[in-house]
Amino acid sequence: MHPDISRFPSEAFYQGRIEDGPNMSELTSRPWHTQPMFGTYKFFNVTGVEQPGSFNSIKNTFECDVAKAIYSRLSQEFRSTSFSGKIGVVSMYRAQIQELRRQFFQAFGESILDSVDFNTVDGFQGQEKDIIILSCVRSGPGLQSIGFLSGSYTPIHAPVNA
Repeated sequence: MHPDISRFPSEAFYQGRIEDGPNMSELTSRPWHTQPMFGTYKFFNVTGVEQPGSFNSIKNTFECDVAKAIYSRLSQEFRSTSFSGKIGVVSMYRAQIQELRRQFFQAFGESILDSVDFNTVDGFQGQEKDIIILSCVRSGPGLQSIGFLSGSYTPIHAPVNA
């Protein structure tokens, strides 16, 4: 994991005690890290409307549009890079994964299903990818509940890498 990414969990949960291995910044460096649009990680505040979906689950089609735009921009700006097997599109909701697969298939063709891994957080567990596009489905100002989580929580705000 790139040190820019590991810094947050180390500081937030482990009082800064987790250390990166030698040369991790160089070993995990990728061409898109230098681009302001992407960096080593990026948060996009996407406003959309959650809708009921199959599997007694929810989806947010506007977030699907944003995920497609991110993939498209990566593919266009880094044409010499093979992203096959290096991108994971992840969500907590099965209906969102189904909608993301459907929309990516329509936009990019059948081969996209072989090169991009679409899965729920649970289904993706244990895998590694160079790029993760995480679709949270529920978002927006003043949101106090994620829905499937119970109990109280204290929101943690990670810095946005420009």
